[in-house]
Amino acid sequence: MRLLFIPGFGEDPSIFSSIQDHLPGEKVFLDYWELLGKEPRPELNPLLFAEELVEQYGITSHDVVIGHSTGGWVAYYIKHLVNCPIVQIASWTDMDRVVSPVQNRHLIYSFVKRGLYFNPLVRHYIVWKKYRNKPSAGIFNSVFKRLSREDSYKVINQMRLIFNPGYVKLKVQPDLRIHAREDSIILFPDQYAVEVPGDHFSLWTYPEEVYSPIVKFLEEQQAKNQHAKGKP
Repeated sequence: MRLLFIPGFGEDPSIFSSIQDHLPGEKVFLDYWELLGKEPRPELNPLLFAEELVEQYGITSHDVVIGHSTGGWVAYYIKHLVNCPIVQIASWTDMDRVVSPVQNRHLIYSFVKRGLYFNPLVRHYIVWKKYRNKPSAGIFNSVFKRLSREDSYKVINQMRLIFNPGYVKLKVQPDLRIHAREDSIILFPDQYAVEVPGDHFSLWTYPEEVYSPIVKFLEEQQAKNQHAKGKP
């Protein structure tokens, strides 16, 4: 069973480092910073990117896609295309779950270009407001700092996966949702989810609580696959 891991906005595959060794199967890690590049891609949206990933990585219904945050949103579109099982960690299927101080996407992109969205003042405020004395403060700081120093178009290309509409109504649902009630970046889903402690970065701060339900899910998937092949 092949597992494809898609990180969240501003993250890289290391976000899965605390859970990946506990999950069985061949592992493939995707990295936005390498895949999207710094050339402006105004047409980019989650559906288009999902189509590119399906073709580039040969994703089929036999694969399992595990996505954190934006990665789970992209996984949702991959499932729409190939009907593979997906696991969403701190992610969403409804855009109204995404917490954003600015709603107009064109304004957001403009702020990023001008250095008004990711800068030390904003970072210090968010850390003081939402992450003060929390074990996730370090990983949030790390992600935010990279967003502030990388090429703005690399950042905007990732943001397009969140804010540019996919122009299609999806009828599929994630096979497993894992979410923390205290997540202040992506609100807890209205649908059933395995609730874990922590916040948006529970897979980093409470890895066992996150990987345990995934292990169980993968075991169930393996049993289904063996049954489909007629194996005892």
